[in-house]
Amino acid sequence: MRGAGSTVDDVRLLSLQRFYAMEARLLDEERYQEWYELLADDLFYWLPLRQNRHRREGGDGADPDAMAFFDDCKADIAVRVGRLASGLAWTEDPPTRHVYVISNVEGFETGVAGELEVHSTFIQYRNRSEHDDATIVGRRRDLLRIAGDGYMIARRLVLVPQSVLLTKNLSVFF
Repeated sequence: MRGAGSTVDDVRLLSLQRFYAMEARLLDEERYQEWYELLADDLFYWLPLRQNRHRREGGDGADPDAMAFFDDCKADIAVRVGRLASGLAWTEDPPTRHVYVISNVEGFETGVAGELEVHSTFIQYRNRSEHDDATIVGRRRDLLRIAGDGYMIARRLVLVPQSVLLTKNLSVFF
């Protein structure tokens, strides 16, 4: 997913931007079950652990055979959503307040009917209590499927620039 296809037209790009704004609002408002319904049944959701490498070693530091913060299918996401809904997630009591900002949305044709590759950047700010806040920034590469007048997320690759995340927990979605 390198954005090698032709770019989508402006009408499609606007619909993608609206989709991502709606997705961010669902996550901001912790409407996780509604967000979950945007995920395709064959979802692959990956946040690899980045490795610091010299340029001469090549690659972007995201190794599919190495550790990952998230390496999830839709069933794994269901467990995480269920945990958050249970009221037993101590890292979410008091609840975290979220703000997601999605930008730099680019859409590309994939050559497969009904599928689009979409790149975006994000800022995910969260605050819990007086002294517990974190900001995570990164890039996403998604494979979206056109579903009626909306989209389903079939693949999501989340790339953060840090090799070490300085946050107390990762009870979030990107």
